[in-house]
Amino acid sequence: MDRRRIERLPVDPSRGRFRALARVRQVASRLSFLVTWATIAWVSVPPVTDAGERQERCAAAAPLRIANLSPFHIPYAAPASFGACALAPGETEAIVSMDMASHMLSARSGSESLALDGETWRPSLTLRHGVGDGWDYTLEVAAVSHGPGVFDGFIEGWHSTFDLPQGGRDTTPRDRLRISHARDGRGRVDIDRAVSSAGDLTLGIGRALGPSVLSNDGLALRAAVRLPTGDEDALAGAGGLSAALWAETSGQLWKPDWLYGAAAGALAAKPPRALSGVDRGFVLFARLGATWRPLADLALSVQADVATPPYRSSLAPLGGPSILFGMGGRLRLAPRATLEIAVTEDDGWRRAAPDIGLHAAIRWHL
Repeated sequence: MDRRRIERLPVDPSRGRFRALARVRQVASRLSFLVTWATIAWVSVPPVTDAGERQERCAAAAPLRIANLSPFHIPYAAPASFGACALAPGETEAIVSMDMASHMLSARSGSESLALDGETWRPSLTLRHGVGDGWDYTLEVAAVSHGPGVFDGFIEGWHSTFDLPQGGRDTTPRDRLRISHARDGRGRVDIDRAVSSAGDLTLGIGRALGPSVLSNDGLALRAAVRLPTGDEDALAGAGGLSAALWAETSGQLWKPDWLYGAAAGALAAKPPRALSGVDRGFVLFARLGATWRPLADLALSVQADVATPPYRSSLAPLGGPSILFGMGGRLRLAPRATLEIAVTEDDGWRRAAPDIGLHAAIRWHL
C-alpha cells in the first residue's frame, strides 16, 4: 500500500482514550500498591507506652507550621497543625511566628486575568493551653501586609544557585506591588500600594484520643472558628465567619529517629466581597511530613500541603489545587524553647501557592 495513502488514513479516536484509560489504571495500581505497603508498615510499628516519650515525639513529628500566603488564598488558608497530642493539664505554649511569601505570576484565560507581584508578610501569636483529659484550647492573633518585593534580589540569587526557574523575575522591575484580578471586563481586585491589616482572629479546640484509637501517637480531632477581624478589601481575611474541622496523627516510621506527621480536614469560609460569586465556599486540605532526628535537639523535615481550589476559575492559580512544599526543621534552644524555620516552594505547575516563602517561629512552653 502506498505510504502516503497510509498517512492519510483517519485515526480512530477511541485508541487514544483506551491508552489514557490504561495509563490511569497503571498509575492507580502503583498507588494502591504503595498505599498498601505503607499501611502495613505503619500499623506494624508498636506504640510508645511512655507518656513523656510520646509527648516529645508528637512535638517533633508535628508538621511544620507553614501556610499558603497567596493573597487570594489567605481567606481559605488551612489552619496550622499542632500534632496528635494535647498539652498536659495546666501547661501553656506560646508560638511567635513570622511568615513571608514572594509572588511573581501573571495569567490570562479568555476574559479573565490575574497578576501577582510583591510580597506578603504575616506575623502571628498563638497561645495553646491544656485543660486535662486530652483537651486543649488555642487562640491566634495575626496581621497581614502586602507590599513591594523587598527580597527580590535574594530570591533571584536563590533560584539561580539551585538552577530553579525565575518565573519572569529576572525580566521584571524589582520592588513593586501589583495584586489584580479581572473577569468579564470587571476589575474585582486592584492593589498597587502597600496595605496592612489585622488578620482574622482564630479560636480553636482540640481533643487527643491517644494511642488506643490509632497506633503510634494516636489521633487528635481539632476544630477552629475564625472571626472576620481582617480587612477583606486588603485580602487580609475572609468576608465573614469561617470554620475548620480536621484530624491529625503522627508516629514512628521504620526507625525511632524517622517520624511522620499528617493532617486532613475541611474549611468553610465566606470570600472577600470582591471575589463573591466566583468562590466555592469551602476547601478540603491535607498535609504530610517526614522528619529525621539526627540529634535529640534537632529535627529536619520535608512536607507537602495540598488543598482543593477555592474558586471557580479557568486560571490555574485560582481554579486549580494548591500544592505547597516545605523544607526545614526544629532546633531546641533551651529545655522549654524551640526554634522552627522552613523554606517553601510551589509546585511550579499550577502556581496556586507562592513562588517562594520563608517561615520562622519560636515556641515556648510556659
